Amino acid sequence: MPEQEHAAAMAASMTPCRPEANSIRKTCFYGALSIILATCIPLLLYPEAGERVINALFDFVTVELGWLYMLAGLGSFALILWFAFGPLGRKKIGDKIEYSTFSWVGMLFCAGVGSGCMFGGSMDWAYYMSFPMHGEPAGSWKAAEWGCAYGMFHWGPVCWAIYATLAVPIGYSYYVKRVPILNISQACKGLLGDKVHGWPGKVIDILFMTGLVAGSATALGLGIPIVAASVVSVTGLEHSFGLEFAILVFVTMIFSVTSYLGLKKGLSKLSDFNVYIALGLLLFVFLAGPTRFLIEMALASTGLLASEFVRMSTWMDPVGNGGFTQAWTIFYYAWFVAYAPFMSLFIAKISRGRTVRQMVLGPVFLASMGCASFYLINGNFALHLQLTGQLDVVNMIKSAKGATAIMAVADFLPFSSLYKLVFATVTAISMATTFDAVSFALAATTTRKLSPDDEPARWNRLFWALALGLVPTGILLINGPLSVLQTASIVVGLPVLAVVWIGVASFFREYRRTGWVEARSESTESA
Repeated sequence: MPEQEHAAAMAASMTPCRPEANSIRKTCFYGALSIILATCIPLLLYPEAGERVINALFDFVTVELGWLYMLAGLGSFALILWFAFGPLGRKKIGDKIEYSTFSWVGMLFCAGVGSGCMFGGSMDWAYYMSFPMHGEPAGSWKAAEWGCAYGMFHWGPVCWAIYATLAVPIGYSYYVKRVPILNISQACKGLLGDKVHGWPGKVIDILFMTGLVAGSATALGLGIPIVAASVVSVTGLEHSFGLEFAILVFVTMIFSVTSYLGLKKGLSKLSDFNVYIALGLLLFVFLAGPTRFLIEMALASTGLLASEFVRMSTWMDPVGNGGFTQAWTIFYYAWFVAYAPFMSLFIAKISRGRTVRQMVLGPVFLASMGCASFYLINGNFALHLQLTGQLDVVNMIKSAKGATAIMAVADFLPFSSLYKLVFATVTAISMATTFDAVSFALAATTTRKLSPDDEPARWNRLFWALALGLVPTGILLINGPLSVLQTASIVVGLPVLAVVWIGVASFFREYRRTGWVEARSESTESA
């Protein structure tokens, strides 16, 4: 970032919030909070019954409506390509770039991935091998090759295209039309008109907020066991509720502090730090592990993904009915859809001054490459141990938690104890950065007006940061499964899918009506 831009950014970060940034939309704030409590309290009181109901809904969504999510993924990818290479590609979102490219990509990656790639990048291939895929029997080495390719596919361009689907419509409204409102319902104004300031808009935002809080538990559900397993492996402590609770409190403290500091002074600095450490970990495994195998397997996996991308994007397995697509591809797509409005809002907020092409290709290709690196290095290192008979990872994950298997894989590296602690640190910070971005999105949605140079009130950001930690804390207190909230987020994501495409249709309607013409200002009140 040039010196003058850096100085401007720092000055903006120290500017107190304007009064309107402290004014909240009470209906959305209390409405979302009430629904979250009304949903979570029964789950806390009756976890087994709640789990049965949610699992039944999950099966319906993934099995009966799986085709809908596959089409949504393809539609998002096609839309992103049109945004990037169509007539809007060179249009600018706003007037000045706020973040360096490294910080920008780092925040995209840390907010969108969380601890998912830390876990999946190491273990997904082993889970996949229990399914027959594309005519290859379960457990075969051909299935392992498909498993390596599918890891990159699931966290690849289609994932990030879903994340970025609403980024241009939101950025267009916020930076081009200069409507000082940063929420999801505003992106639907082209179709809903002034109704976005009434009950229809409030319902959209409340649904978005509720799904986001539930979906955020997925990051904790994947990350906390990794950090706990690392501590247990290094120190010999017992893996207990107390340990997991202490880790949750620690992570909550991190993202509460960074959320209080704001995007420029908090999240961007933390994500920069985390990316550097993560790159160092990957380089260490690459050099200390079977380097030639990692290179050759990376080439093979990338080639398979490139040659079979369309087939993987449409494979529902209706004849073989092996269950892989429903258990994994549709699960991931549904999870990404639940997160899509949040990620689109976040992408739009931090992409000020960039072109439409940069705004969509950054997540779809640069962030995809970042995710792929975890699968190509960590995942293939674990696969090498399986192939050479040094460690039976596939059977280990059937009898133990995946986090335990990750620590067992780490034992084959030099300085394994130090590696485990650093791995746990990256995982913890990844959870914190995701929750930091989520608390910002929730606070922005409940703020009545928010200009591009402002951030939501600190108390608002801090409130949602703490609230995000309280929900999984309650689940842990009753020794309930965090998977309940993970699954719930997928179910809630179904109406969110409709909201996403309403926003896309609204953008095109508004663009055809007014064109890409920057407005001087627009004073819009939101109830």
